[in-house]
Amino acid sequence: MDDPYVAELVALLGEVTGEEPAWLAAIGAHTRLDADLLLESVELIALDALVRARHGDGADLTRYVAGLSIDELVELTVGDLARHIAAHSLAAPSGAPPR
Repeated sequence: MDDPYVAELVALLGEVTGEEPAWLAAIGAHTRLDADLLLESVELIALDALVRARHGDGADLTRYVAGLSIDELVELTVGDLARHIAAHSLAAPSGAPPR
């Protein structure tokens, strides 16, 4: 995985969902949260808490998702979240050199 923010999100999704490594290995930037992962709202909230603890309140995923239309929400991908975090983060992603 080239994008360290995507890689970090995949690891955090593993923490939040408790899924096996094989399931996580199939996740990439184009993986949709709803249609592909069937991510539940409670899991998104847990993911948001982990992201905000690491990247600061500016990377607030729940606020970002709340501002999306239903069509945008259905098509929301891991890559979309990664771009949002990268644009609003106060820290480099896990395993990446500091910015």
